[in-house]
Amino acid sequence: MASLRVLILLVLGGLSCAVTAAEEEWPRLRLCYELGGLPPYTHSPAETAAEEPGLIIELIQQAAYQAKLRLDLHQQPWKRCVHEVQQGHSDGLFIAVWQPDRDTWGRYPGRDPQRQSPVDANQRLWRVEYPIIVRPGGALQWDGQRFSGVRHGVGAPLGYATSQRLRELGVLASESLAQAAALRLVAAGRLDGYVLEREIALELIERLQLQEQLMFLPQPLLETDWYLPLSHQFYSTHPELAEGFWRAVAEQRQQLGADLSRRYLRQPAP
Repeated sequence: MASLRVLILLVLGGLSCAVTAAEEEWPRLRLCYELGGLPPYTHSPAETAAEEPGLIIELIQQAAYQAKLRLDLHQQPWKRCVHEVQQGHSDGLFIAVWQPDRDTWGRYPGRDPQRQSPVDANQRLWRVEYPIIVRPGGALQWDGQRFSGVRHGVGAPLGYATSQRLRELGVLASESLAQAAALRLVAAGRLDGYVLEREIALELIERLQLQEQLMFLPQPLLETDWYLPLSHQFYSTHPELAEGFWRAVAEQRQQLGADLSRRYLRQPAP
């Protein structure tokens, strides 16, 4: 019996090594994501256990495994990630909202500007909303079309789709601030409002202990989908791999979405 157990262990060990060796031969997919982490969706590797890397990272890991791609993740400031994808130094980035001007540096799932085909929402990473964070009793109001009661402006992380929308509405605060600093200014009445994705905002507000000093306006500024755009260079060279990966993202989100929401999110996804 002892000999049989040893034989089984040797066989299993050999299979494990064979699987690892096979995975080493998979094509590599180099992805950039924003420095510092966006809990609960992404975390810095040093700040979290391997089994809780963040909702979006876990989804991408499973999709890459299904598509037989060897994942290589690294963090940079957002604009640096965009530059790397544009130059082909990274194969893709996350997390990104689609906008027409972003077709110049990235290929979004389903999107073909020449054929005017739209982005495929089924191949999104996640659906999210961006509420407006205000001080209780403040004058700022939003009716879904326009703001009123603006004195100091409304902030959002620069480079995001939300900051572009606020600029179009003529209310974007002129000063660029870190998220925590901006929320403290809102609580102090020195900034009218700030826009962040709902779950990211809830995490940050709790960490700053500002639950009693901040609230969300009833209507969000934006409800949208997050995507993982790939570089034009990667798509041109490996179109089948790119399409297979995006399909895997959709399938893994459908299979794992409820469990990921339960483990990571405070509120159900919109």
